[in-house]
Amino acid sequence: MNILFRSAFMQTLLARFRRDGITSRERLYLIIGGITLVGLLLYGVYSSVALYLDRMKGLDRLIRQKQEALTTLDQIRREYVQIKGRVGSLDERIQKDQGRFSLLSFLESLAGPADVRSRIAYMRPQTMAMVGQYRETSVEMKIENVTLDQAVRFLSSIEQAPHVLKIKNLHFRTRYANPQFLDVTFLVSTYEKPG
Repeated sequence: MNILFRSAFMQTLLARFRRDGITSRERLYLIIGGITLVGLLLYGVYSSVALYLDRMKGLDRLIRQKQEALTTLDQIRREYVQIKGRVGSLDERIQKDQGRFSLLSFLESLAGPADVRSRIAYMRPQTMAMVGQYRETSVEMKIENVTLDQAVRFLSSIEQAPHVLKIKNLHFRTRYANPQFLDVTFLVSTYEKPG
């Protein structure tokens, strides 16, 4: 501010105002100029503050989005670790059975306690297929003239087996002669790692 008042122009202008005074027209121009200057300054400050607040709102929104993305990424990481643990445990179970497990004889051994051994219509081994890094061995099985309870006990014993088994293509059909009895057809698969 001192530099402004030290300039030669300002010194002469101030001296003239002190010596001669100012006319009403000059006073009106000064007032209008001062009001305009103050208005421009206020507008500049308001615009700067508005831009700053908009930028802060945008950054707050961006922070929330990044926090949500981080939360999602953490959930995916936990799911990955959990799935990786399950795959590791399945690999261990598959390795434990490697070469010492016969799906046909195992299914026959489960049929006795479930009281369906005499009701087995057929057990057909299926062709081996590669599923990723595993070889899938399957047996198609049909049990006839069984009650729902017998079928559920047998299927549950397969599901709860300590071996890696999967039941697929499960079909129930009621018998025409006696609807309380069922014919059940399904595919049981086990897996091994080719070595």
